[in-house]
Amino acid sequence: MHVDGKGDKSPIFIPAKGPAVLCLHGFTGTPWEVAPLARALGSAGFAVSVPLLEGHGEDTAALAATTWRDWLSSAEEAFDRLRVEAGGPVAIAGFSMGGLLALRLARLRPGAVPALALMSVPLRLPEWQVAVLRAFGLLPGFLRRNRLARLHKRGGSDVTDAQVRDENPSLHEMPLAGIAELVDLAETVRRDLTFLAMPALVAHGERDRTVPQSASFELAGSLASIVVERLWLPRSGHLIAVDVERAQLCDTVVRFLSKHVGAPVGAGHPSPPAEDRQAK
Repeated sequence: MHVDGKGDKSPIFIPAKGPAVLCLHGFTGTPWEVAPLARALGSAGFAVSVPLLEGHGEDTAALAATTWRDWLSSAEEAFDRLRVEAGGPVAIAGFSMGGLLALRLARLRPGAVPALALMSVPLRLPEWQVAVLRAFGLLPGFLRRNRLARLHKRGGSDVTDAQVRDENPSLHEMPLAGIAELVDLAETVRRDLTFLAMPALVAHGERDRTVPQSASFELAGSLASIVVERLWLPRSGHLIAVDVERAQLCDTVVRFLSKHVGAPVGAGHPSPPAEDRQAK
């Protein structure tokens, strides 16, 4: 039987005055998925908040009981709180589903989000998951409402680092109702893209077996932004902020946000803590 990893699921808050970054985790995940990036941003002088999104961090039934609007509400509350406490502009760094939420929040708060870092964003799901959802949609209503309807993650967490896979406290299965919500969110976000003109960084692991890299190609090509940087990580799976190239990802995000949001006062070299840097 699969046992969830023992990594820390707790929300993260790193206080500072001035520029800030809201980091958002993915579907079935927790703040642990973006913790190295949060610490790297904090070390560079940014205020950082990583909330635990509604329905996450518990079990599959709890997640199935929520909608993407619940997840967005968690992100909005954290964004507003961080904006007040830091007293500066708030960029958003979103991983996977968190990237979709980042895009939606930026659309809903025109002018309030100066830059976006978008990692492994599921703008479109793999065809096999779409096929499962089509079959799910043909079931009688009482079965579609069954919170126990779920899909196991094939092969566990999508990372190439075995230690990270063992530590990840993410759920090892996805509620079908939640995947349907994710698809609905993605469809909404795709309609938003031509309205989003802030600088954006789009990153994706080339060994990602959860979200096709073509989704990030589409994302980078659909934004209205004049500045769109791309980062493709050849040795990483889906969870790029904790996988083997996390140091490169963290350095790139910190550099990008320092340039487009404003370098925090007294900021040091934009590198993650030593424990987050992979062996050379």
